[in-house]
Order: sequence, then C-alpha cells, then structure tokens
Amino acid sequence: MAGTGKAAEHGVLFKNAEAIENASKLKVIVFDKTGTLTKGEPSVTDVVAMDDGRMMNDEGHSSVLRLAAIAEKNSEHPLGEAIVRGAEARGLEIPDAESFNAIPGHGVEARVEGREVLLGNRKLMRERNVDISPLLPQAEALERDGKTVMFVAVGGQLAGLIAVADTLKEYSAEAIQRLHQLGLEVAMITGDNRRTAEAIARQVGIDRVLAEVLPQDKAEEVKKLQAQGLKVAMVGDGVNDAPALAQADVGMAIGSGTDVAKETGHVILIKEDLRDVVVAIEVAKATMGKVKQNLFWAFAYNTLSIPIGAGLLYPVFKLVVSPEWAAFLMAVSSITVTLNTLLMRGFVPSIRREERRREAAQRPLVAATVSSGK
Repeated sequence: MAGTGKAAEHGVLFKNAEAIENASKLKVIVFDKTGTLTKGEPSVTDVVAMDDGRMMNDEGHSSVLRLAAIAEKNSEHPLGEAIVRGAEARGLEIPDAESFNAIPGHGVEARVEGREVLLGNRKLMRERNVDISPLLPQAEALERDGKTVMFVAVGGQLAGLIAVADTLKEYSAEAIQRLHQLGLEVAMITGDNRRTAEAIARQVGIDRVLAEVLPQDKAEEVKKLQAQGLKVAMVGDGVNDAPALAQADVGMAIGSGTDVAKETGHVILIKEDLRDVVVAIEVAKATMGKVKQNLFWAFAYNTLSIPIGAGLLYPVFKLVVSPEWAAFLMAVSSITVTLNTLLMRGFVPSIRREERRREAAQRPLVAATVSSGK
C-alpha cells in the first residue's frame, strides 16, 4: 500500500502487488517505437517518383503522393495519417478510394481511379512481385537517416517511394540512459526495417533492436526473451501492443494510449514522460527493500522474544514475562514494522530529486532578476 501510494504521487499506477514485485526484478525493458519512444506524429519528408512513363497520365512527386494519400485515406495507422496530412498540405485533392484493404505489418492496397495501388514495405512488394531495385539505393540512404520508407506501386509496377520521419519524445534518450544506470538492458520493437530501427536506436542509445516484427508477433518476441530466463517489461501504447503487454512480466501502458493497452497493462504511466519507467522501477525496488527489511526485523525480533516469553531467562534471572508484557512486546513488533514502512513517505525518485534541486537553484536567480528589474 505504501509503495503503490508513493508511485501514484509521481504519476505511476501499479494495479497490484505482483506488479511491484516483478518490477523490482526486471532485467530487460522492451519499448515499442511508434507512439512510445517517438511522438507518433510523423510527417512526410521525401517523395521520390519513377521517371519512366510507367505512371500513364500521372507524373511527378505530387502524383505519387496523391495516389498514396488516396490509398491511405481510410487507414488509422500514424504513417498513413502522415501521408494524408502531407498531401493536404500540398493542396492535393484526395477523393475516396474505390476499395481499400489494410495488410497488417505490411501496408495497404487500394483501387484508385481504376488502378491497383500498393503502398507498403519491402515484404509487401516482394510478395506482389514488384521490382523495387531502381529505387533501393535512395531508400537505403533515407533509412540510414532514421526515416521510414514506403514504396508505391501502381498496376504492379514501381511508381515511387515516400519517406516519413517521426520525432523522438523529449525525454526518450534520458530515460534509456537512466535505465542503463540501473543495470537494465533496453530493447526496441518495431515493424520498421532494420536500417531505420537501428538509426533510431543509435539516437537514444538502445542495446537491442527487434525490427520488422509484425504486430501479432510482438508477444512472441517477448516470450523469446523470457525463455532466456529474463524478467521482461514491455512499454507500449497501442492496440497491437496489448498481447505483448499481457505476455510481459510487467506490462507498462502509456496513459495517453488506447484503452485496450491500459486495460491490459500491469502498470499505467499517467504522463507521456518515459522517465516514469525509471520512477516505477525505483519505487518498486524501494518497496521490496522495505518488505525485506520488515521481514528481517520481524523474524529477528520474534526469534529473540519468543524464547524469553517461553521462560528462557527464568532459571537465571527468575524473570517471567507476564501476559500484559507479552501483549505489549507483540504490539511493539507491529508498530516497528509500521513505522519502518512509513519511512517510504520520504522516498523521492532520483529524477524528482534532481528536478527539485534544479528548481531550488533557479529560485535565487529568478529573485535576483526580479529585484534588479525593480
């Protein structure tokens, strides 16, 4: 109770005691990329078009972007929404597609103005026998910059590609650094190709990259880590993260994420600040430290007191513990455990301590500035 209350003070909700215990034993933290490490608000950065007449009456970058936006108009994926926003910003007309089908983990297919349009990753293009080799060098260069590349095919022929970039959340890199300081391994799981995923991982200092993972396979990747004897936490925010959150020893759901993720997770991070993952682990470790202290002192106290109550000192000192004193000594045992637990009220996570120190250091500067202004 003391631990969950302290965590709640700092924006972390533990659903049960088991979550606290497991959080104190974690060895690996797995972060979902889109919407968790990144803001989930990507934008179109590059559009490359094939210039060989394959696109019939449509030519140029605007045509590639327009076709892609029409195909993605009914998509709920952040990357699809970014493409639609990019087309709208360029003033392109985006009518409804004649048909639409989302292919989880691969992309979308749609019928646009009588033509079959495919928009997706390499896997989708390989499965549909679309030759992407003419634009592969450009795609690899964009991916090395941490951008997600989606290929566009029209009528079974490569038409171009679109690169989308998502920005990292403000405290992502600091959160990873602090987790390393706690001795934890940090992994990232994403459906992006390996080049893009590794570029993002380098920016935040992540150890292990699980790339090109389909949404339904995220839980399996968590299982593989657990099979190595590791206690694993999964941090995510979306519907497709729910199975992995449930599979992990500790599922941490971002408070701004979907209801399904929050319902499935064992811990809810109320804010979007990833440093709260560190707060959760520090509170869990402090709580379990108190549990172990209480167990030790309770056992030590009773180990000494019970023999005395049984008459151990009578043969030498003629000392008998009366029922009143026995009750008093038993109450003292409970009181000491309670008082030791209440010391948790003074616990402050390292991040919050540093924030308070910074605020305290800034106050004299602010006061001096105000007084000089007068």
